[in-house]
Amino acid sequence: MIKIGETLFLDIRKPGQEAQKFQCKVEDIREDHLLVTYPSNLRTNKSEFFMVGTKFYAHFTTKEKITYKFRTEMTDRKKEHIPLLILSFPGENNLEKIQRREFVRVDTSIDTAIHPSDYQFQPFTAITSDVSAGGCAIILPEQHRLKEGMEVNCWMVLPLKDQHRYVKQKARVIRIIKGENGKRDKAPLQFMKITERDKQHMLRFCFEEQLMLKKKGLL
Repeated sequence: MIKIGETLFLDIRKPGQEAQKFQCKVEDIREDHLLVTYPSNLRTNKSEFFMVGTKFYAHFTTKEKITYKFRTEMTDRKKEHIPLLILSFPGENNLEKIQRREFVRVDTSIDTAIHPSDYQFQPFTAITSDVSAGGCAIILPEQHRLKEGMEVNCWMVLPLKDQHRYVKQKARVIRIIKGENGKRDKAPLQFMKITERDKQHMLRFCFEEQLMLKKKGLL
């Protein structure tokens, strides 16, 4: 299930504080522990130092696009070809599957381009109403030909704190939500084959948006 080379995401959650999010690579897998690279902060992209005994919430996504989570603790350090951390591992039978709804979703407007997978309609631009690492919802133009179950290519530009990242994902139209009282239709989209790099960008963007909303008192 978990593989060497897998990207592992780590959260530190302290009462009354913002969750800190990190990522690292799995370098080796033992029966009851993992050897991982030094975690880098998703917000700053810098590696950080952790004390033995630091507890994390960890999650990773398999090639089958199934995400699992578990609790872990840093138990030691080890120097091989590169410096590594040793994290406790409960075993694959004790991992918990994450449902897609557990991905953080933020209400935000991002310019998005929607292209058909097979000439079903002319490409068009739209604005998102919310975004997560598992998908997004877009506000549709008045004249659109999108239908439930369609597969589309979704292009968006993520305005990260220090740079812009371009994301292109194949997505499935979950349903069409009819607009009421003069509002436009919406279409929730589910990413089908999100790459690990794009997922990292999406997670980081959602984290930064949450932080900004909380600072403004809107969350």
